[in-house]
Amino acid sequence: MADNHGSQPAAVGLTGGIGSGKSVVASIFSGLGIPVLDLDMVGQQVTTSNPEALAVLVKAFGQEILDGDQLNRKRLADICFPSREKTEQLNSILHPFIWQEMAGWIEKQKAAYVIVEASVLIESGGCDRMEATIVVMADLAVRKQRVLSRGEQTAASFENIVKMQSSDEERRRHADFIIHNDGTDEMLKEKVESLHGLLMSQFGS
Repeated sequence: MADNHGSQPAAVGLTGGIGSGKSVVASIFSGLGIPVLDLDMVGQQVTTSNPEALAVLVKAFGQEILDGDQLNRKRLADICFPSREKTEQLNSILHPFIWQEMAGWIEKQKAAYVIVEASVLIESGGCDRMEATIVVMADLAVRKQRVLSRGEQTAASFENIVKMQSSDEERRRHADFIIHNDGTDEMLKEKVESLHGLLMSQFGS
């Protein structure tokens, strides 16, 4: 974990497995006045607004990923998601564009530190670009219950996503800070506020 970040904010990565509550933690940081960048959203924007990125995707995965001149995200996901190799190929195409967008965003922020939220921060090597990494963790059964209660995933799709993501052991290896999110919303808020204080003491001027 570095503590010398010059005049621009320190980049603090935030990641966690599906259903861990990563996005809730990000929203709490935002409520504390900390700028938050959702790299998953940046990735979506890159594929819709960057012609160069779209051209590379078409070359890699074929014209079938297009509807007219627009990317059909579901079709691309259907091609890539079942295959770890194709998922890694997709990430290797998109990540350079995403890192470029991230760097430009960080330069514009006025804060001691910023939160960079990403579901594949570890898998993409993004932790190496951060000055600290926060991992949100929760028991697998708790995570599954949360995800299924949203109605967006089936039990089978949840299991497939878990298999594609980093293991808890790997997350621990990359974590500078771990937030355990197995309790109440109030407990989670208190943990984030406490960590915010630590980060301000680390990166605040």
